[in-house]
Amino acid sequence: MNEVNELFTKENVEKIYVPDIVKDDLLSIIEEKLKKAGFYYRVAYRVKAPDSMLDKLILKDYRRPGTENQDKKMQDLIGIRIILYYADDVEIVKNFLDTIFSMPGVWNTTEANEYEFRAMKINGIFKLPGYLSKTIVNPELGDYVDDTFEIQVRTNSFEGWHEIEHDMRYKGSAFGTGNEALARKMNSILATLELCDDSVVGLIEDLGHQHYKDRKWNYMLRCHYRLKFTREPLHPYIEEIFDEDTELAKKFYKFKREPLLRQLWDNTGDKGPEITVNNIVKIVNQIGPEDERLKEAFVKIEHEKKQETESVAKRRRFEPFKQLGSFMVFKADTYIDLSNLAMPDAFRKATGYIYSWVKSRYEDVFTDLPESAETYVNAEPGYSVNLSYDAENVYFSEKTTHLDTKIPTRVWISEAVICREGDRLKFTVSNRYAEPADRYRDNENVLFSRPNFFGEIADNIGIVDVERMRESVRYVEDSKDYDDLTTLIAEEERTFPVIVFMASDGRWLDKFDMNYFAYLVGYYAHIKMIRSPYESRKFAKDYGLKIDECADSITVFYPGREPYTSYKTDIFHTTFEVIKVEKRKYWNENGCRAYRRKLVSEIRENNVL
Repeated sequence: MNEVNELFTKENVEKIYVPDIVKDDLLSIIEEKLKKAGFYYRVAYRVKAPDSMLDKLILKDYRRPGTENQDKKMQDLIGIRIILYYADDVEIVKNFLDTIFSMPGVWNTTEANEYEFRAMKINGIFKLPGYLSKTIVNPELGDYVDDTFEIQVRTNSFEGWHEIEHDMRYKGSAFGTGNEALARKMNSILATLELCDDSVVGLIEDLGHQHYKDRKWNYMLRCHYRLKFTREPLHPYIEEIFDEDTELAKKFYKFKREPLLRQLWDNTGDKGPEITVNNIVKIVNQIGPEDERLKEAFVKIEHEKKQETESVAKRRRFEPFKQLGSFMVFKADTYIDLSNLAMPDAFRKATGYIYSWVKSRYEDVFTDLPESAETYVNAEPGYSVNLSYDAENVYFSEKTTHLDTKIPTRVWISEAVICREGDRLKFTVSNRYAEPADRYRDNENVLFSRPNFFGEIADNIGIVDVERMRESVRYVEDSKDYDDLTTLIAEEERTFPVIVFMASDGRWLDKFDMNYFAYLVGYYAHIKMIRSPYESRKFAKDYGLKIDECADSITVFYPGREPYTSYKTDIFHTTFEVIKVEKRKYWNENGCRAYRRKLVSEIRENNVL
């Protein structure tokens, strides 16, 4: 037995990198053709997993002198599977694929015989376009992995079975010696699948023939050609011609599909003809019957369409712009803490944090931005900065806009104002985005985005909503703390919610992780924990909590609304759907962590809506 090639290691396999451009361009090239021809299809793409690649390199022992694979390389690093819905499309697509790339495919197909049924395998090896093969990084195994890719063509019925066949027959020989009876049963299932594929095509053809006899020409054409047609019905001019000459209609029913599909496939225009029954009749007539009555009918149809288009253009020359929807993602109406700084110093320091944020984000767009905060107005396509600075009158405002770097048609708008209000320094902030209203996601996935300068001002100077906001829990230990809590709850000027915890059972509180919760929402929610038993009972009585359950509870006070309380049993039975839209992840959480996520989400949603 030969020793394993020393280059065939997982480390070397994992160094192979196939960039996304290979996937994007290959699928674009293939799907453009499939769509133009009107096939019903699905396409899947994969890059061979490192473990699978290593297994195959070792099994095939590529390039070893004296073996059957001494002149061969692995050819299926990249794989594309085309799943077709009609069995007779398989051979057509296989033939058409040979026309796309620089060389026809090298095909490996299952040979049918009268004694055996197997999953039909139609696999083709194609050479990668040169510009794509150059993008693949393969520092160690270039002599063993070819610059090719594999295309597999399957019917929808067989697509799932091929996965099982590959894993159980090819990889594991699960249907080997000793399992002949089960292998035979599996083959009988395959025979049924093959029969189903053929039966579906036969059934739809029979349906088309019935429509021919019933003179339902629109449905006859749809059944016979079996393309992904639009809803546009057959034009009355064509219906009339077929009604007068059923033998002509029969020619369209009997016409072979492949020449039509070939013409659609070979179209090199940017878009190709729309797949309508009218266009298909026109193309088939050009290929086959060349009936003059149909030619005249299409001249009339085109003339009428042109007149209609010109009429619409005269009525409305320009499409009016639509107003963008504006969607808040953070807002705060607070004051800056003056307990450690005089108002002028706090103003300058807070203004500096906002201006530092503006300059760091916009200095490459607006190269004339001043070194420190001052009045400044400028705009470029997609960006604007509008600053008003008046230190003498203690006033600063910021309004900036910028395009979203990832989502087209979305514009971000940040606004902040710092100004004197009597002996206090008012600080208001809003962050929102604007985009076409029909693209706005629903409230369950509401966006929340706090400007960085808000956190810096809160960290380094302090922001006040009746009392200073902190990313930490404040404990209620005695009657003075309790009086401060009730005053905060009752204060009409308060703009952020108050969240009050009570916990005799520390186990659920540890799972909830109150400190992490405070870190997440502490700059836009007041987080309180009543630890004194006496104050706990008083709180329960004052705010109508259930006496037998209040010892372990969370009570939420939103400004201007009735409070609500969740008890330990409520918290334990909470479920929450976690949706990470950008990362395309979704899962369900239960219990204490689910309640924390739910409460954070609720607080943020109430902030922005």
